[in-house]
Amino acid sequence: MSDFLSNFNGPNYKKSEEQSKEIEEKKVPEKKDNKRSKNEITEIDDTYQDKQKRKKRRIIVAALLAVIGCFVIYYQMSHVKMPDFTDKSLSDARLWATKNKLKVSTKQEFSLKKEANVVMSQSNQAGRRVKKGTTIRLNISKGPNPNQQLELPDFSKLSKPLAEKWIEENKATNLSLIEEYSDTAEKGKFLKFEIANSDVSEKKYRRKDAAKVFYSKGKETYKKDISVPNFVRQTRNEVETWAKNNEINMTYEETTSNDLPVDSVISQSLAKDEKIAKKDEMTVVVSLGKGYVIPNFSDFSMEDAANAIDGVQVQARGIYTDNLPYGQLVSQSVPAGTVLNAKNDLRVEAVYSLGQPYLKDLRGSYVEGDLQKYFYDEFNSKGVNINYTIRQVDSDQPKGTVVGMSVHNIFLPLNYTVSIDISLGNLGSASTSIPNNQKEQPTED
Repeated sequence: MSDFLSNFNGPNYKKSEEQSKEIEEKKVPEKKDNKRSKNEITEIDDTYQDKQKRKKRRIIVAALLAVIGCFVIYYQMSHVKMPDFTDKSLSDARLWATKNKLKVSTKQEFSLKKEANVVMSQSNQAGRRVKKGTTIRLNISKGPNPNQQLELPDFSKLSKPLAEKWIEENKATNLSLIEEYSDTAEKGKFLKFEIANSDVSEKKYRRKDAAKVFYSKGKETYKKDISVPNFVRQTRNEVETWAKNNEINMTYEETTSNDLPVDSVISQSLAKDEKIAKKDEMTVVVSLGKGYVIPNFSDFSMEDAANAIDGVQVQARGIYTDNLPYGQLVSQSVPAGTVLNAKNDLRVEAVYSLGQPYLKDLRGSYVEGDLQKYFYDEFNSKGVNINYTIRQVDSDQPKGTVVGMSVHNIFLPLNYTVSIDISLGNLGSASTSIPNNQKEQPTED
């Protein structure tokens, strides 16, 4: 097409015009000759040249229109009208760009006004045409900065609607408002504020930190539509399961029973088939099993105390005293009249008086190795502090034999120390001598 249009420009156009004139001049004589030969009449058309010029101009205009049309078609096919993606999602922009064979370049910025992945602005003006294959640039919102610290208000002074407004204005999307029932706070009242991470204080709260503000829904009311079963003789576990499933505030009282086993229900506060609502209160009395009444062990001797009550282990033991006669009750671990049951420690200790401690004569019949056991079994295990000291002495008695005592065959106070002589066995056949065998009166150590 360019070769064709070049014929109508500058010298080419003049040359083509001269050539056309020569052709016309050659044709005219032929016509004249023909006419002369036939009629011998010659006619000349004065408008012929003008017609030829108009024809050429029409051809030129048509060619130009064709070129322009081709350019317009090409332009329409290679360009696309740019939409306005402001406030639209990035995914919509990418989908349009892919469909129209354009590339997308994005720049992300934090914004309080725009949600994440929303277009804030674009490099190409909306409505203008963009050539396919080029790159359009979009500024995309990253949403609010999650690491930005927020100055929290005093939620205890804010109503729930005002708290919601603050959250919306500050884009605190991780701060939740929770409503829950309360028996003490009226509806809409602030209850508490909690930050999920205990290491984060209210002064260092950031937008990304999870937190909750609790407001009261008021007291919850329920309809009395739950029928009470007959729990008598059922187990405590059955009552607990029913109370949990129906959200009943069950109270358990316990008492002994000679008729019902442990954990069986003896009675209930609400009768069978009576109606009750969720959160209502109810009481059942549960058996502790057989009861054991503890007697006054002063009515029993130390020998008989062990068998004073069936089912209870009684440990009777004696201790020395300085002001109680032998056999009198000193104490008992469980007071008389107490009722024990299977959940208690069924062991009782009864302590009786053994009177004053008495030290017998150990000379000749005890050796040094027997003294520890004797003093522990006879005195220390029975509540008194009777001790002894050892002195090694010359003697013809076998080595280690007790040959002397500071006191013997006498009642002692509760705290006393006895001096004992032990034979060295070094005198051979010398005459027997028993040193320190004179009886002495004991005194308190």
